[in-house]
Amino acid sequence: MEDLETIRQLYRPADDPFIKCFSPSIPGSDEMTAHYDWQANKTLSECNRHMLNNEIAFDVYFLVGENRQVVGAHRYVLVSRSCVFYAMLIGPMAGKSDEKIAIPDIENEVFQHMLEYIYCEDTKVETKNAIEILYSARKYGITGLEEKCRRVLEHGLTTQNVCNILQEADKFDELTLKNKCLEYIWHQPKDILRSSSFGNLSASLVKEIIQSDKLDAKEEVVFDAALQWSEQECLRNGVIVSPPNQRRYLGGILYYIRIPVLETGYYNKTVVKSDILSIEEKKSMQNYFSGVMKDVKRFRTDKRSKGENQTLHWRFGPVNCMHNETTAIAFSSSREVFIDGVELDGTGYDEEHYDVFLNIYDMDNQEKAKCKEKIAINKKKQSYQVKFPAPPIVSKGFTYTIILKIQAEHRYYGASGRSNLNKTDSHPAYINPEGEFTRLIVKKDQVPAILVRPLSDS
Repeated sequence: MEDLETIRQLYRPADDPFIKCFSPSIPGSDEMTAHYDWQANKTLSECNRHMLNNEIAFDVYFLVGENRQVVGAHRYVLVSRSCVFYAMLIGPMAGKSDEKIAIPDIENEVFQHMLEYIYCEDTKVETKNAIEILYSARKYGITGLEEKCRRVLEHGLTTQNVCNILQEADKFDELTLKNKCLEYIWHQPKDILRSSSFGNLSASLVKEIIQSDKLDAKEEVVFDAALQWSEQECLRNGVIVSPPNQRRYLGGILYYIRIPVLETGYYNKTVVKSDILSIEEKKSMQNYFSGVMKDVKRFRTDKRSKGENQTLHWRFGPVNCMHNETTAIAFSSSREVFIDGVELDGTGYDEEHYDVFLNIYDMDNQEKAKCKEKIAINKKKQSYQVKFPAPPIVSKGFTYTIILKIQAEHRYYGASGRSNLNKTDSHPAYINPEGEFTRLIVKKDQVPAILVRPLSDS
């Protein structure tokens, strides 16, 4: 303890009455020892966190956010972790050593998250703050934090937040994330197109969504969404909501709505009354619907292909016995797909009811989707599908778990299930062709098939 005592004497003069606290025989001495010996039994990351949180020996200061809040840090840590901070602090961009550095485009809370990651290789990133942290990580070249933010956002997409994330991804030029958002919207647009957040999108994003052949929505829903968006655009620009103004803001977007494929009743009742079309366009539409013309100038007359069809990936051969357990399956995918749901075995009895509870979780045990369904079962039909209302995205290489619980008197299960679900001849989507499929229940299961739909053509 001699070295420690020497340090203590350097911190306190001998005549300081407070020095008495250092005596092991005096109560409180352990507390003071801990104050000066806080490094003991801490990892490097823990020591870094302590230095940051307790503002110990800061040698550089920033004015962060619009309020120019003073935030301190250590030059050594920053320059060792970021090429941008290196250039700012000791490189060609460096200013005076005692000068506070203004960072007006990043708010304090976000900046603190970035500092925590720089010091400790970890920080709490959530869907609600990930896009702002991603921006700061990109600006200062913190690649590990960039990837963490992208994973959080990609895995956290829902019908409620996808439009907001899309808008931010477009704003910050995050092309990969933007494309994932678009794919998500194209494949499950019903609730999204009707949401208020869709009405807040920019005209360019609305155009990208509506023009795609992958958009899996009825054209009536597409027209309604575009019309509601144009109303919001009028209000945002402080102009009266009127057909001429709506048409002005819709611009070329209107021609990506396949009005010629609408039901004639909807066209007459909704489109014509909206007065969005010009007189010439109405005449052309009327001639098309009456069979006089085969095409309509500038409007597409073909239906959307809506991307690729759903496929089943069978895991079992013939059903051979009854089963009354909760099923859990852990799996990973070799490409990005939607998990639309599962297929269940039926019953050998004349009539039965299944109360089905289906959940899917990611590797952090966060629930990605769930559904509860009551199914009438009979022996005339061998299998039944249970689908998620909003199918979750399964990202390449990550582990997910499906949990299925069925309440019923009699049920069947499959035996000798396959852990390797090979690519089918008729469909490009597949799960785990390399045998990555791992299962918690190895030899028997209630789920003979997984309903898979590709996220993209890549």
